[in-house]
This record gives sequence, C-alpha cells and structure tokens, in this order.
Amino acid sequence: MSATIVSAQYASDKLKPQWMHRLPNPTNSTFIYQVFSASSPNLEGARNATVEELINDAGLKSGAVVVSDHKSTEQVSQVWENGRLTEVVKNDSQTINSAKGKEITLHASLIDEYWTRDQNNLFHVHRLYAKSELGKMPLYDNVTLTTSYASDPANWGLMLIPGAAQMYKGSYLKGGLVMGGAVLFAGGIITFESMRADYVKKIATTHSADVKKAYNDRANNMATARNICIGGVAALYVYNIIDALVAPGARRVIVTPSATVNGQYGMSVQVNF
Repeated sequence: MSATIVSAQYASDKLKPQWMHRLPNPTNSTFIYQVFSASSPNLEGARNATVEELINDAGLKSGAVVVSDHKSTEQVSQVWENGRLTEVVKNDSQTINSAKGKEITLHASLIDEYWTRDQNNLFHVHRLYAKSELGKMPLYDNVTLTTSYASDPANWGLMLIPGAAQMYKGSYLKGGLVMGGAVLFAGGIITFESMRADYVKKIATTHSADVKKAYNDRANNMATARNICIGGVAALYVYNIIDALVAPGARRVIVTPSATVNGQYGMSVQVNF
C-alpha cells in the first residue's frame, strides 16, 4: 500500500520547506546547516546518493593527497654462449601508490527531507543536514519541525499587509490572489467614489429636475458600488488575518540551543584519507 502511495505522489509536500530558500542559523559554531541534493530512478537510491554527496563534499574540502613512490633496479650481466659474448640487462621496476593522511570522523544529523518526482519518474531528493567540521564533535541544536506560524513574530507583522503573510508562509498563489483582490477592491473604492462625487457636482450645474434626478440616481449607484468594494476589502482583510494565523504553511525549522549532543537522527561517517 505504501509503495502505491509513493508512486502516485509527485512531491513529498504541497509546499517547499522554508529551508529550501533560506537555511536555519545554527546557535553555535560547532556545526553548519547544509542541503545536499541527488537524483535517481528510485527514492531510496536518491536518498543514498545524498549521503554520498555529503561524504564527497567533506573529502574534497579536506585536501587528500596521494603520494607515488617509484623504485627501479637494474642488473647487467655478460653471458658467453656459442663463441659470442652477449650482454643481458634485467630491469625490475615497481610503483607504490599510497594515501597520506589520518582517519577523520564526520558527524552529520539528518534534519528534514523534501523530494519531487518528474514526468520521467526520476526522483529528486533534497535533504537538510546539520554537519560538523571534520574531526570535531558538534553540539547540535534542539530542532523542531512545524507548519504553524501562529507564534512567528514576522508573520504577525506581515499579516497587516493582505497576502504578504501567505507568501511568507510559502503559499505564493494564495498570497497573490489575496493581494490582487485587495488591490482591485481598493481601486474600485477610489474609482466609484470619484465618480459619485463627480455626479454630485453635476447636480448643481443644471436646473432641470429630470437631469438632476438622473445625476442623483447615478451618484447613488456609484455609492452602492463603492460600498460593495468597501465590504469586499473588509471581508478579504479579515480572511487574510485568520488565514495567516490558522492555515498551515511551508514546513520550517525552529532551533533552540542544546546543552547536549542531539543524536536522535545522527550518524557518524569515518572517512579515511
């Protein structure tokens, strides 16, 4: 059943996690947050490839050195055979390649994962790791993954602008619709109020009762349209605030300092150079 569900999905989540755009900030200097990505025809293969990328990245930055030691000996001898003197030369050559360095331990902790599957059924996996410097023991943060933004101070400030909080939470389409709707309603308020005021002015420019009535009716119609726009922008604004507080957004990482090494998702990789 699980395999069927995975094969039907084209992404692990509806929204890309926040760390895909902005990495968390570690609370100490013993480690860094880093994203490693890989692709494969199957999900598990792509996951394993991200681990290989993690190890390769550490190896490339460590500066491994390969030393070649070439040794050669030569022996010369003379052989008298059938009345002729023949010189025989024997070469014995050997090349020894060895890697110079020391055993280094790489500490890494898997924080979160996001994957997509394209039309060619190729899986693209992105993994967020907390990674120490080579040979150093990290002091990992306490990490919480959440889709709630109710307690996020930035979200509270942005929800005053229609659509801004939704975009901050990763819902760009919803945010664009809310912001665009607010702009249209605000434009309607300005336009219809301007037209209403113009018809009111025209009433004073004529002495015809019929014309005055026509101008007054049009002014009332413009006032009605203006009020509809005011109600629309008010309703949209209320929806914007409620949605900003209640609706889930893109998964984000909340970090707090830790007094102990958090090894819940940890792994240690010994890399020999």
